[in-house]
Amino acid sequence: MEFFDLDFYDIHRKLPLTFISSDKQIATFTIVGDVEITEKAGELLSQKLEERNIVPDCFVGPGTNILCFVHHMAKRYGHLRYVVLRKSILNYMTSPEVQLPWRDAPKHAKKLVINGPDIEFLKGKKVALLDDVVSTGVTMDMMAHLLEKHGATVVARCALFKQGDRYRKDLLYLSELPIFIITKEGKKKLLTEER
Repeated sequence: MEFFDLDFYDIHRKLPLTFISSDKQIATFTIVGDVEITEKAGELLSQKLEERNIVPDCFVGPGTNILCFVHHMAKRYGHLRYVVLRKSILNYMTSPEVQLPWRDAPKHAKKLVINGPDIEFLKGKKVALLDDVVSTGVTMDMMAHLLEKHGATVVARCALFKQGDRYRKDLLYLSELPIFIITKEGKKKLLTEER
């Protein structure tokens, strides 16, 4: 297996390189279980929000992969509650609402589900959306659409990493992850390099 050497503000990790097509590889990252990166990312993101005078009432994330970071940010801001959307309707949910991917969404896009009590809690709230990696941004856009439909105001879209340049909306991100193209000659190049 091949790896990408990540330097995240002097925190070093080896990230597996995964093929997403026959000629494209990405460095894959998970924050789950990584206390050091969670703490550092929380410190850095808080600084970015403060620089822009953004004070959210609630942090919201799209699933369990980002749960630890959403919890960390809520605690850092003194919030007693945060919201994590799910990818399916679960038994504990009451009056859940589903946001399906749009027809032109990439294949990796999954539906998002918000629990009914969370809908009521978020009405009128200023929310910051959090994700670990944003590439196409479809998940970020789905979250924003779902929450704004129910009366929340999205004041920030935030990610630890931006991957590629497909997402053009205002995104607060802390670092970038590469996308590699494998040439016909078998050489690996960054997607931003000339082919």
